Amino acid sequence: MAANHYPGIAYGPAVRARQDAVGVTLPVDTGDFSLDGTDVALIRSADHFSLSTVTESGWPYAQHRGGPAGFVHVVDDTTLAWAEFPGNRQYVSTGNVDHDGRVCLLFVDYPTRRRLKVFGHARTVEPDADPQLIDRLRAMGEKQYSGRVERAIVVDVVAADANCSKHITPRWNRRYIDELTAVYRRRIEELQAGSA
Repeated sequence: MAANHYPGIAYGPAVRARQDAVGVTLPVDTGDFSLDGTDVALIRSADHFSLSTVTESGWPYAQHRGGPAGFVHVVDDTTLAWAEFPGNRQYVSTGNVDHDGRVCLLFVDYPTRRRLKVFGHARTVEPDADPQLIDRLRAMGEKQYSGRVERAIVVDVVAADANCSKHITPRWNRRYIDELTAVYRRRIEELQAGSA
């Protein structure tokens, strides 16, 4: 099992000084790390996430990634991967990963107001370098992607944190609402059919 590097990533000297100033004591080391079942479920159900990379000038760069639920694959308890589709042709995130593979992924499940920050080291995998991986990543939940895959991104996860859900506004999509209300719609149909 991998060691959890979250305290070393998130709590530098300035952060620790701020925590000390307000009387907050957070762990220095949190032991071994792997994505737990709740984390895995959130990632596998996500239809989008925010990807933060590091530019060559040292600035953070945030970008949206999206696809059908299941487009992010949990390869094992410390590895994630997804297929990269053709986009705006700027290749900023990809170039940043090529230069400095440090990334942070932010997943948010709006109905449950749960969020997950994932830190890791990313690398690009070109289609001809690992065609089997590319074929595997075409499976996206219940869908199979048949379009062109430019490359895969594989992330070796070193830390994750699923902290505070405050101030996340609950949001629901049509599919979620349909699933929640299906039993009521069926009952209404039964009642209407019985009264006809």
